[in-house]
This record gives sequence, structure tokens and C-alpha cells, in this order.
Amino acid sequence: MSGRLLRVGTALAGLAGLAGFVVLIAYHSIATLSGLLIGAGWGVALVVALHVVPMAAAALAWHVIARPLWPGRYALFLWARLVRESANALLPVTQIGGDVIGARLLTIRGARAVDVGATMLVDLTLEFLTQIAFTAVGILLLLLVKDSGEPVGWVLLGFAVVVPAAAGFLLAQRWGMFSLLELFLERLAKQFGWPALGSLAGLHETIISIYRRRRALGDAAFWHLTSWFVGAVEVWLALRFLGADIGFDGALIVESLGQAVRSAAFLVPGALGAQEGGFLVLGMMFGLAPEVGLSVSLIKRIREVAFGVPALLAWQVIEGRRLLGATAGTQGERQ
Repeated sequence: MSGRLLRVGTALAGLAGLAGFVVLIAYHSIATLSGLLIGAGWGVALVVALHVVPMAAAALAWHVIARPLWPGRYALFLWARLVRESANALLPVTQIGGDVIGARLLTIRGARAVDVGATMLVDLTLEFLTQIAFTAVGILLLLLVKDSGEPVGWVLLGFAVVVPAAAGFLLAQRWGMFSLLELFLERLAKQFGWPALGSLAGLHETIISIYRRRRALGDAAFWHLTSWFVGAVEVWLALRFLGADIGFDGALIVESLGQAVRSAAFLVPGALGAQEGGFLVLGMMFGLAPEVGLSVSLIKRIREVAFGVPALLAWQVIEGRRLLGATAGTQGERQ
């Protein structure tokens, strides 16, 4: 029943997000937004291509965490990271569904399910914690450039809620929360017919062993922070190509708080609508026209499609070949 409620909730959230996205695009005129994007010219392609850098840094963080448990090549983690991001952005799943798919890809290449599951969960935790640090930098900058105002108060209130939640999440891991998740992930594997995600006994113990490797955790946190800050460079370049006169500090504020809005909308597939509204409002705080902030979000959507569609098609080819191989093997045994 809980799984059905989650699917219904995700579907409703997705419909609401899609409706919000359509309303925002229609209200601010498709012609106006298209004109801004066309005016940015080759700059859009440059911003899209630049995303290789933060994605590579995030993949390196995952690789650093996993290396003591499984000596897989970095290229495999980069590929799995690409699919993780693509699935979370483009498929009708909550923003953790893609992470499960990414873990699945590594198990296909020979990694033990318990090792991949543990490293993925630790990687997600570090990504979340470094995002909080990134958001904190954005908030501090916002307080410096904005003397007062209701938006700052709301941001601080949200931050006051998120930090204790992060601390509680870490304590829950130490107290064995993921022992319960073992059963959940095994059920998920059976539901999707992915036996490679099964056999997760010892997940909690593996996670604790990872947390004992302080050097690896520090290196991974550094690469995740690098990924977040390069994302701010993407936004700064996008704004410059759109004709906005805004410094890097302003772009960092927009990106850090925009990503916080996206994370808060984790139930909405791809944070559709929520991301657009967030960038629109944050841009207006710096005197930008609503269409400019909305265009930044649309450039991000173009990037998601440019990277995501080929990645997901390649993933489906891999799964299709495995399915055909399994079917042929079953037929051979029957003969």
C-alpha cells in the first residue's frame, strides 16, 4: 500500500509541476523566452557543455568513496553518474530513482550490491551535506547584499529546518537506519526484476566502515563542493549570455538557493515547475526580468535533454541486451 501511495503522490506532484511549468512558460510568452535563448546564441551550447565539469567532479567523489571496496574504473562511475542525473531529471520518478538505476549499472559490471548500495548512500549524504554548505555560502552572501526583506527571512527559516534534519539523518545512519532499508531495497529489486540489487545483507555495517575512512570522505566532500561551485559558474555564464549584468556573487546566490528549492521539491519528477519558479523569483531579487530567470532554468532543461536522452537510450539498450540474453538462456535450458 505504501508503494502505491508513493506512486500516486509522485504522479500528482508531477502533474502539478507540469501545470506550473506550462503556466509560467505561457504567462511569460514563449516568443519572448525563445528570443532570449536565440539571442544567447552559442553561449547556450557552451553552458551545456560546461556541465561535464561538475558531473565529472561528482562522479570522482563517488569513485573515491567506492575505491576501497571495489576497484572499478572511474569511467564506469562517470557513466553511472550521468545516468543517475538523467533519470532523476527526465523520468517520472522521485529524485532518488535515478540513483538506484546508477547503482544497478555498477552491479551489472561486477560490483557487489551491498558495496554499491553503501557507497551510493554515503555519496548521497555527502552531496546533501555539501549542498547545505553551498547554500550557507549563498545565504551569507545574500545577507551581505540585502539589508533586509521577507525573502531573506524565509531562506533563514528554511535553513534552520534543514540543518537539524541533516544532523538527524547522520545520526540515524549511525544508529542503524539502513538496516531497515536493506529490506526496502530488496523488495524494490524484486519489484523491478533486478536481482543484481538483491543480497544487501550487511548494508549498515558497510556504511559504518566507509565512514571510518576519513581521508576518503574529505576528498569526496571536496569534489562535491567543487561540483556545486562550478554549477554557479554555469549560471553566471548563462546570465551573461542572456544579457544580465550580474556578478559572480549574485549568480552563486541564485544557483545555491535555486538548487535548494529543487531539492525541497524532491517528490516532483525533475522538480518541474519548482525549479522554474525558484529561478524566476531569485532573479527578480536582483532586479532581473522574470523572463531572464526563467530562461536560466530553461537552459538547464536543455542541458538535461542534451545529456539525458542519449544516456537513457544507451541504458535501455544495455537492459534490453541483458533481457534478451536472459531469455535466450532460459530457452536453452528448457531445450
